[in-house]
Amino acid sequence: MLQRLTISNLAIIENVDISFKEGFTVLTGPTGAGKSLVIDSLSLLLGDRASSELIRAGEEKASIRGEFIISSKRLEAILDKMEIPPSSSLVVERTITKNKNTIKINGTTVTLFDLNKISPFLADIHSQFDYAKILNHDNYLSMVDGYAYERIKSYKNEYSLALEEYNRSSKELSLLEEQKRKLDENRDFYLFQSKELEDANLIEGEEESNEKELSLLKNYDKVYSLAKEADEIIREDFIDRLYDLNKDLLKLSEYNASYEEAYKKLDDKYYEIVDIFDELKKKFKSFDYDPERLNVLQQREYDLNSLKRKYRKSVNELIAYREELKELLKIDSNIDEQISEKAKEKDALYKNLIAKGEDLSKVRKQVAKEIEEALKKNLSDLLLRAEFEIEFVKVDPNENGIDEVNFLIETNIGEGKKNLEKTISGGEASRIMLAFKSIFLFSNKIETAIFDEIDVGISGEAASAVGKKIKEISLFRQVIAITHLPQVASKSDHHILIEKIIKDGRTYSILKELSLEEKIEQIAKLISGGKVTEKQLEYAKEMVLEN
Repeated sequence: MLQRLTISNLAIIENVDISFKEGFTVLTGPTGAGKSLVIDSLSLLLGDRASSELIRAGEEKASIRGEFIISSKRLEAILDKMEIPPSSSLVVERTITKNKNTIKINGTTVTLFDLNKISPFLADIHSQFDYAKILNHDNYLSMVDGYAYERIKSYKNEYSLALEEYNRSSKELSLLEEQKRKLDENRDFYLFQSKELEDANLIEGEEESNEKELSLLKNYDKVYSLAKEADEIIREDFIDRLYDLNKDLLKLSEYNASYEEAYKKLDDKYYEIVDIFDELKKKFKSFDYDPERLNVLQQREYDLNSLKRKYRKSVNELIAYREELKELLKIDSNIDEQISEKAKEKDALYKNLIAKGEDLSKVRKQVAKEIEEALKKNLSDLLLRAEFEIEFVKVDPNENGIDEVNFLIETNIGEGKKNLEKTISGGEASRIMLAFKSIFLFSNKIETAIFDEIDVGISGEAASAVGKKIKEISLFRQVIAITHLPQVASKSDHHILIEKIIKDGRTYSILKELSLEEKIEQIAKLISGGKVTEKQLEYAKEMVLEN
């Protein structure tokens, strides 16, 4: 329930701070006084997009703040997921500047997407868009589902899981069939490629290994010359001289301790150097030039480069492709069996999907009957003698089930039921809209209903019936309504007057909650449309007090 609304620097509203109570609150005032700005402010709190053009001239920012009492467990769960501190009340704030707008819920900054998650639990605003919604066939199924969300939810979830499984199986079958088609078209080519790559005997990393060996053989003269020179060096008396040097250092250390450290270091390395030289002697002795090996390596290099150019792949990629071809040709041997098994699975899943769709359809039809009965009663209360039917049409399974629905109505007895969107007139549309709103407000447990001139296009006895219906709704839900009709305004529990004044060359919108006497006078003005007579005051008093 909305407790308090604060608006600052929004268009012609400079500063408004108003409390709302339980029951039926009506907002009246001259055209252009700012009634719609109050509704716009509430719309912003409920997730509408903001424009910097709403900022009052000369100001840097506009702000709207709404305080709500909440009692919905589902809303509490959503707030918990958003990590918004728990509380029995909810404060929504929006600040609009020329560059950005900020949204906070209980002091935590959130996105517009987050705000739209919680707004359906706070209030429902009737606007002109709602007429488009109720006259749009595409919305009817979601309206039926929304009427009994908790009851239908489990059936929809089971259907959605069945649809997901069926779509997965269908996709897998399609992939297998496409794979078979490609195999059938390219089998010989794949066999040729597989054999060619198998015969090539590709080994991972062989290019790098071959390159090193080729480099050695191609530069044999240089390598041989260097190796021979190194061999001559290590075969000279270098080791013997090193041995003699170490002996001299040992003797010197007996007379001068400073040579002892040099002796120990050289002694440690001496035998290591001897081992290295022995190993090098073996290497230099075994080093030989093999022209046949060079030819083999050069041919291998040519063959690998040819394959790489042909397939436009590296050697490692060719090895991976070879394995892929093996798997592909292995699949070819049993793909018909796989397709047959997958087709059986798909058929079984389709039957399950249809069964789940039928279950969902059955509960929807039960809900539809409840909507029909409730709506016919509300239409009767609103002085519309009408027959209403929700017609079900079976369709192929889709994300919404196996149903499409039409709303059929007969407002002229004997004319037969016709599509709702093609039948109703302006005044009828207001009452039908209110009849729908009434039943959905109760079914969805919406705490606050906001009506922006839902009584447009009606008068007389029908206007009185609309007022009674709104009053009836307010016995169980908080209702805030803008109206120009005295028949509606007179039935309110609380009356707020919105007026426009000009002060110091600026326009201001001001709001005032009326006393009983002030309310009667305002109702009289709505009756007269101008100057109020004593008779009109008496009539207005009678209208107000009878409620």
